[in-house]
Amino acid sequence: MKSTRDLLGAILKAAAVLALVLGLSASTGAQEKAAQKTETKEQAAPKKAAAKTEDGEMKITKKDVPAAVIAAFEKAYPKATMKGFSKEVEKGQTLYEIESVEGKMTRDATYAADGKVHAVEESVEMKDVPTAVQQALEKKYPKAKIRVAEKVMEGTSVGYEFKVTTAEGKKAEVKFDASGKEVKS
Repeated sequence: MKSTRDLLGAILKAAAVLALVLGLSASTGAQEKAAQKTETKEQAAPKKAAAKTEDGEMKITKKDVPAAVIAAFEKAYPKATMKGFSKEVEKGQTLYEIESVEGKMTRDATYAADGKVHAVEESVEMKDVPTAVQQALEKKYPKAKIRVAEKVMEGTSVGYEFKVTTAEGKKAEVKFDASGKEVKS
């Protein structure tokens, strides 16, 4: 028969092994729980959506713009500085817009992916707006403060778009063709 000392040693060894096994098991369980928590947080976190402008355009970087679009813009406006880029789908067609500055003029040029121009909006001074358009604007919004005045060229048509603050303090937007007739959007 073994001595009490041997028996006590065997019990201590068994207890140590049991403690080691339980400790490792608890550690692994804690790691698994931590991993599950991390996965759950990642799943619960909303995916970061691409930043969209108020017009529904998606902001993109220059590298996301087709080379044909960049080439067409640089050819048409060699002195312009590109400031921003966006992408939108209009009537099933993907369009790319380049925001730029040339001197004091701002310009938004919109192209199809193949580099074909879709539309161009350029800031314009009121002295350069046709008299008929100025009169139509004054009639529609008497004493309005003009915040933005743009010449809009789309295909062969030319129009003018204004963002105004009315005499009553309300913000409004209106478009006219070159003859001064209001164009509904």
